[in-house]
Parts: sequence; structure tokens; C-alpha cells
Amino acid sequence: MDCSFCHLPIPTAGRAAQGEGPLFCCYGCRLAAQITLSRGEAGQVNWMLTRLGLCAFLTMTVMMFSMYLYRQEAAGSMAPPGADDSAAVASQLAGLMRYLCLLFATPVFLLLGLPVLGAAIEQGRRGVWSTDALVVLGVGAAFVYSYVATLTDRGATYYETGCVILVFITLGRWLEAQGKLRASEAVASLQSLFPDRVEVCRADGTLTLTPRDVRPDDLLRVPAGGRIAADGRIESGRAHVDESLVTGESTPVVREPGDLVRAGTLCLDGGLTVRASAVGAASTLGRLIVLLEQARRSRSRYERLADRVATGFIPLTTVLAIIGGALGWQRGGADEAIMTALAVLLIACPCALGIATPTAVWSALGLAARRGVLFRDGTTLEKLASVRAICLDKTGTLTTGAPAVGDVTLDGDGDAALQRAAALAAMSTHALSQGIRAHASDRGVISATFDDVRTLPGRGLIGHGHAHGDLETPTTVAMGNLRLMEEQSLTLEGTLAGAVQRACDAARSFACIGWSGRVRGVFEFVESLRPEARSALAELRGLVARVCVLTGDHVARGDDIARALETETESELTPQDKLARLRSLRESVGPVAMVGDGLNDAPALAAADVGLAMGCGADLTREHAGVCLLSNDLAALPWSVRLARRTVRTIRVNLFWAFVYNVIGIGLAMTGRLSPVFAAAAMVVSSVMVVTNSLRLSRDPPPQRFNEGVARTSHRASET
Repeated sequence: MDCSFCHLPIPTAGRAAQGEGPLFCCYGCRLAAQITLSRGEAGQVNWMLTRLGLCAFLTMTVMMFSMYLYRQEAAGSMAPPGADDSAAVASQLAGLMRYLCLLFATPVFLLLGLPVLGAAIEQGRRGVWSTDALVVLGVGAAFVYSYVATLTDRGATYYETGCVILVFITLGRWLEAQGKLRASEAVASLQSLFPDRVEVCRADGTLTLTPRDVRPDDLLRVPAGGRIAADGRIESGRAHVDESLVTGESTPVVREPGDLVRAGTLCLDGGLTVRASAVGAASTLGRLIVLLEQARRSRSRYERLADRVATGFIPLTTVLAIIGGALGWQRGGADEAIMTALAVLLIACPCALGIATPTAVWSALGLAARRGVLFRDGTTLEKLASVRAICLDKTGTLTTGAPAVGDVTLDGDGDAALQRAAALAAMSTHALSQGIRAHASDRGVISATFDDVRTLPGRGLIGHGHAHGDLETPTTVAMGNLRLMEEQSLTLEGTLAGAVQRACDAARSFACIGWSGRVRGVFEFVESLRPEARSALAELRGLVARVCVLTGDHVARGDDIARALETETESELTPQDKLARLRSLRESVGPVAMVGDGLNDAPALAAADVGLAMGCGADLTREHAGVCLLSNDLAALPWSVRLARRTVRTIRVNLFWAFVYNVIGIGLAMTGRLSPVFAAAAMVVSSVMVVTNSLRLSRDPPPQRFNEGVARTSHRASET
């Protein structure tokens, strides 16, 4: 059985009852669930907070009356024999103070104690061992003993002890619940990216609906400054769309009819009409929320360890409380026995142990999601912290996938060749043409013009006409591969033939341009490295023992990458070779992570200890990746490793503190050196320290340029 709020396992006695509503591990989770479900109902929330404040005031009043009783007990023990002139008056006044304590303590028990008692009874009826039972057992014994002592006018009272404990317990568990809520706020922040209302055009008219009521094939009207409620294609309209949520790119992109848009992205400056294709949980944003929630509910290795300890902790605590009570009886009778047993029950409450791992993992998962890094589960987070080697695919991971012009060899009129190449490239969407166009733009080349440009699939481009007025007669210019040059009877000789041979030897792409019987220029292409690739790999080398680039490309290309990035590179590897290399690294170095684009790297991603897929914004369901990076920013890699290691360090500190706190505290309580009030306060302090330490993870700043679009999206959303 799991808690309906925090999803931690609840130890059960026998078979727990099923189907009887939500089940909570403690009153703190029950209280937090009530607050969460009643969000927006100010009266209910204010009443809960007022109840705690009122009880704190009554508790302070009880403590003032109890101070008089303590003073009277101390004065009576130190009074000389025969000094009983005012004994009767003092006795009557002490009796009055006891009844006043009873009067002011009873509302505290009713307001704070009965909810805990009700939770313990319900959990007991369903066969659940809970920490609420320990609290009820200890506090109930203190109140019952005090009531009997007041009514019989014999023995000490412990009203103030019971009241202070209830206030501390309620406050501590409220703070724990708030920590859990803050650690889980990433899901809520993503859900808020769905618009509250959306205008839908259907056959029966225009309706204003919530995003959950939108159906596939609905027409959605998105105003300027509004968020898109579903994945779909634009039917009409044109606007800049901020897609940093799913791509990590901070620059808005122009979207027009026929383009795909995704749920949660922001329409900046124009109205759109979108035909919905994937709605709700099936949309990109919906899948991101589902995957994050699944990761949050998963169990990591440290959580399972804490669960096993917490499960056996409650029966052990009960036994230790009985032993402590027996030792207290020997030291000072019934009063000492009650106080000792109560202190043991309170100090041994495993709340800090139970939240030590989940709050740290949730905080890390939430922060990572806000930075565009999606972990499948907490176990993946822990595995990434332990990797000793990181291998990266080249194409689509270290490179942009778009070819750029490397070397240019020209013969004769070089300016004319560049002008005509730019003119032809401007008329084509081919990747090599885009590279030539970018090269010409960088060099400030003024493009020529042609009367007619034709595309020959698989060969290149042919332009015909007066090229920029430079020629008196019309000219035919061809740009493409060697087959096109041969078809146009263009001769390749001299340095240009040498340039083509070099490109072939290095397995590089190239394009030729020529006219009037001769080839006039050769463009050699290289893959464009991502601008942050070198710095990201340098950071990775400082974090792990080995960083290696694995590619199936030609050796010459691999050598170029090795020189440019100053990293180890292995080339001409088949998918089977990559798997063998991963196994070899695991045996020699330790756990291995594999980074790829998630499309053709599935076997390697699955074989690695941790697979990281780049650019998952368009596909959040990459099955073989433990980590999905929504953007293509390589700076996310070292940031993710550092976050994973910080998270594991935080978990270890939390668990160490929780174990040490319980061991030392139980020892002090059993020997009578720790009062129940201080035990309750120590329990609160322990839980608050664990929560605070975990929430520090959510304030981890990102690298300077990593995922700047997330911040820009939040800012624009607040403005609109």
C-alpha cells in the first residue's frame, strides 16, 4: 500500500482494506492533501491555519499555569518541616491551576489531537502501521494520566507536554507537506502552460472550452499572446511562436499555414487557427507532464532502502518504548516511565527518514524538467551520478547536421563563380545549397540573377540567362555533382581536379560549378560543430575519466572532429562495434553513459548504463533513453551530471542525518536524558533540516547560456 499523497509505502498488518478511499501515511499528508484539494477555497485554508495558531496560543497559556505547579512542587520539596501555615490555600490554588490547565488543554487535544487519532484509527482498521499510532499512544497516555491526576487530586500533570507535542507534530508535518508540495511544483508549473480557456470552432458554432474538452480535429483560435492548447497544424494565420518549451531555442520561429505547432508554446504576435491533432495527455506537453509524474513516483535504490528501514522501524520503536518505560519505572516510578516511553516514541518517529530521499529526488526532477532535461525515473538520476565514461555520437549530437562550406577552390574569375553559386543556391532548399548560401552571405558576396533556374534531382541545378548583366550573351551555369558536370560537357582539370580528389579521399561532400566548357570552382563541405561542443566536452572531461566520440564516419572526418574538439574519437564503427566499445569501457573504467540523437542510436543508448537522447522536443517517447534533453544544447550534459551528483550527495547527507539523529535520540530518551517536549522539537528540527537541504537543489542555477529560452518563456507568459 502506498500513501495517496506522498506515494511512500505504508507498512501493513496482514491484508489492508482496499477501495475505501484515499489512504495516508500520516496526518501531515492528510492535511496537505486537504489543502491541495481545497486550493482556492480561502475559508477552508484559513480555518486550518487559524486552528494551529489558536492551539499555539492555548498551549502557551497552559505552560504558564504549569509553571506555577512546577514552582509549587519545587517549593514544597524544599520547605522546612512545620512550614504549613498556608498549605491549605496553596493546595486549593494548585488544584485550581490543574483545572485551568485541563480547561485550556482540552481544546488543543480536540482540535489537533482528534484528527491524528482519527487518522490512526482509520489506518489501524485498514491494517496499517503508522507513525500516527505512536503519537496517539504517547500523547494519549500523557493526557489520560493528567486527567486522572486532576480529578483525583493526586500525582503530576503533563498537559503542557501533550499540548506542545501536538503543536510541534502538526507544525512539523505541515512543513513536511509544504516541502513535498514545493518539490512537486514542476508538474503544476507545466500544467499551468495549458491555457485556462480555449476558443473552439465546431459545426454547431464557436465554443469556449477548457483544454481537456478539446477533441482531435477541432479548430482552435489562438490569439496573439495566447498559449496553444493542443498539438496540431496551422490552418490559417501567421505568427512568431516561442517554442523554447519543447526545443530549448530562445529565438521565436515564424509559423504559417501547414506548419506543426505544439501544446504549451506561446503565440507572440499574430492570431492563428489550428487544427488539433493530439490533445490533453496525448499532446507534447501532456506527455511531458505524464513522464515527469511517472519519474516522480518511481522508486530509487536509496528510497527502497529507506522504505525497508521505515517499515520495520515502527514495531521496533514500540518495543524500545516499552523497554524505556520499564527503565524509567525503575528510576522514578510511573511518572518517569510515562515520560521516558513518550520521549522514545516521539524521537524515533521516522518522518525524516521517510522524506530524506523523495524530497531530494523530486526537487532534482522538477529543476531538471524546468531546464529542459527529463529523467525517466530517480534510478536514472542515481546511475548518471556514478558514470565514469561518456560516449557521444557525432552526427546530430556534436554537429548541427547542416553542412557548411569548408574549403573553396576557384579557377579564373573567382568573384563571378561565387556570385553565380549564390544565385543558384538561393533557388534551392537542398542542405548543400543552404551551406553555399550561408558562405556567400558571410563573405558579403552580391548574388547574381538568372532568368531561369531548374533543379535536376540527384544531380544539381542549372541556371540560364544573363547573369547579373556581366555577360553580353545568355549563359548556362551548372552547379552540382560530377555527373552533372559530365552531362554539361564541363571539363575538370588542374587544381580543381585535385580539390575533388582530396574531398573524395576525406569522404567529404562537394559541389562543382562551371560554365562555358569548364568547371570554375569546387566547394568542399564539412559538418558544422555546435558552438558549445568544445566547452561542453571540456567540462565533461573534468567530470568523468573518459570522454569518447563514436562515429561511423570516415576516419578523416573522425580525425577532424578529434582535432577540433581535442577529444578521443573512434571512426568507421558499425552499430555492433559501438556496443562492443561500450562493453569494453564498462569493464575498464566503470559505468558508461551514451549520448545520441535518439533516432539511429537506439541500440547504443539501450546498452549503456545511462542513455541520453538529444533534441527530444518533437518526440518525448524515445524508448531507449533514460534521459531526454528537449533542446540540442550540449551544455545540458555536464549540467545534468553535476545535478545528479549533487542529488546523490544530498540524499546521502539526509539519510546519514536521519539515521544518526534516531540512534542518538533513542539512546538519550531511553536513559531519561531527553524530555518528550525536546523530543518533539528535535523531530520537527530534523524533518525541517532534511526538507530544507533537499529544496536547495531546486535553486541550482543553470549555466549562463543553457536553455535561456525557459526564462524568456516565463517572462513573456507573465507579461501576457
